[in-house]
Amino acid sequence: MCVSMLSIRNLSVKFKDRSGSIFHGQSYCAVRDISVDIHANETFCLLGESGSGKTTLAWAILGLHRFHNGSIVFNGRVIKKSNDAIHQMLRANSQMVFQTPAASLNPSFSLGRSISEPLRAKGVGKTECNATVRELAIQTGLSPELLKRLPSEVSGGQNQRACIARALSTRPALLILDEPVTALDAIAQHRVMDLLCRIKARFQLTYFLITHDLALAKKIGTHVAVMYLGTIVEKAPAHAFFSNPCHPYAQALLSSALKPGLWQGKRILLQGEIPSLQAPPSGCVFHPRCPKKMAVCHTTPPRESRIRKGHVVFCHRFDTHTGKG
Repeated sequence: MCVSMLSIRNLSVKFKDRSGSIFHGQSYCAVRDISVDIHANETFCLLGESGSGKTTLAWAILGLHRFHNGSIVFNGRVIKKSNDAIHQMLRANSQMVFQTPAASLNPSFSLGRSISEPLRAKGVGKTECNATVRELAIQTGLSPELLKRLPSEVSGGQNQRACIARALSTRPALLILDEPVTALDAIAQHRVMDLLCRIKARFQLTYFLITHDLALAKKIGTHVAVMYLGTIVEKAPAHAFFSNPCHPYAQALLSSALKPGLWQGKRILLQGEIPSLQAPPSGCVFHPRCPKKMAVCHTTPPRESRIRKGHVVFCHRFDTHTGKG
């Protein structure tokens, strides 16, 4: 039996509305009752539209957002509340690579200085620090000359390589990749993803990849989870998901992909807008836009239904008590 490196159980994250809307001051769930398992050395992909809660979940895992319910288990040790001792251990063994590399770097620091900052913070000596930076530059394809330049003096792809090198400097076990190639041009995207594949094997990393790129998830993902309005609607091994997506939202996502080979059926066009997290629909949160909704979807949240081993969906159409089975 494969033991999870990271298990998230019934995790919820709440925020207070700070806008000037009628919901001002009220609490709402940005992430609701999430349960996923991430195993060592895998690439776990989290899919969904913008605003579905993917980054919020990642930040809660790292302790950058406080979670209100549920638990996180890291290497068999339970994190019962945000930023307890086990949570700090998880954070020390994790790093994050963000979507916009230039915004992730100090504009007044050279790339080499930015890569070295986590080492300096840990009190690593100058000689060891410089040697580590040079080694990481080699591993990520940055020349010694580039290490002397500012973020504004190099390309987006080179900045992202520096961000990846900086993330590797503390030798993390878990790398959270939040849309790591979205802001890059097509050539840079391809090269950075090839780099991420190489260093994953080289450093024995576990990836938590947040992405809109379904073709990328199919190419490098081992497991997939799909989020909609703060909830998981389907999760499966990547090969099972892409060969047989079950939830109507997952099917719509795949049908909207422009790259061939991801969806064989007709294009599925969703009607209406994504509902507000401050006032989520009753029952299944997807029912206002679902082309396959049933009466029960309006009133009752769906339970987890097993399609096959490791592949589950939250949809009444697969619930033997309420749907077709």
